[in-house]
Amino acid sequence: MCYPINKQDAAGFTLIELVVVIIVLGILAVIAAPKFIGLSKEARLQTLSQLQASVKTANTLAYSKTQMPSLRSQAVAGRDDIIDIDLNGDGTPDTRLKWGYLDNTDVENWITSDDKLIIQYQGVDITYIGYDLNNNTLVDDDQCYFRYTQASDANTPPLYDINAQGC
Repeated sequence: MCYPINKQDAAGFTLIELVVVIIVLGILAVIAAPKFIGLSKEARLQTLSQLQASVKTANTLAYSKTQMPSLRSQAVAGRDDIIDIDLNGDGTPDTRLKWGYLDNTDVENWITSDDKLIIQYQGVDITYIGYDLNNNTLVDDDQCYFRYTQASDANTPPLYDINAQGC
């Protein structure tokens, strides 16, 4: 048996169907949005962790190479804590070490970072590498950074800290 199709049956969705779909989409958005918002924080934290691991590895490599007798090095006049070394073997010192570890100003030469990471120096001992989230060219006030504190003497190795409170 065939029923004639009238215009009222072919009009589309009812108001109740549309409201139900909008409510379901709203619930999905409320559940999914925090997960996507948290991804940027996780990405920043992972970047800082990888940065910390890279600097530790670079320091281990530089320190190990200084123990090789074939390494060319030169002392810095008037300083017994600093030496300049030629790690790439071209005859020109390219890395400065303090107490056998990377000088804080040489850390950036040993890492590869993207444009979002900012490098900030504090005094002669500390380097911050992190995110400038408030765009004031400073990293330490945003509390989303990796901090490298160079070795303070022959018995105190460098310190590696991550502050992720503001990420």
